[in-house]
Amino acid sequence: MKIERIDHLNLTVADIDRSVDFYRRVLGMKAESMGEGRAALYFGQQKIHLDAAGRAAMAASGEKRMPAHICFITEAPMAEVTAHLKECDVPIRMQGPRAGAIGTIQSVYIDDPDLNSIEIACY
Repeated sequence: MKIERIDHLNLTVADIDRSVDFYRRVLGMKAESMGEGRAALYFGQQKIHLDAAGRAAMAASGEKRMPAHICFITEAPMAEVTAHLKECDVPIRMQGPRAGAIGTIQSVYIDDPDLNSIEIACY
């Protein structure tokens, strides 16, 4: 498996509106609301998800998670990715289609040693 690029990342922020204003005004990014306590910022072929502190969207089953999430794009088929993760004894937390920066992606979610959420995806 070879990682090609970053698709998107998640940032936990104290104030969604303040952060959206900063990224739009200062860095020229386009913004989109993703529901209560979430927003997306688009630039080039990437995006940043903003999650309000205390409402991190990546929390699963009430377990404590680190706020970071990063999505890596690979050209490898998902079957190859999942086989590689199995060989490495890395459990897949969830998988399926998701919204990527430029369209629908097929993803698998794993955790790094600090419980940061790592998504490996392909278009």
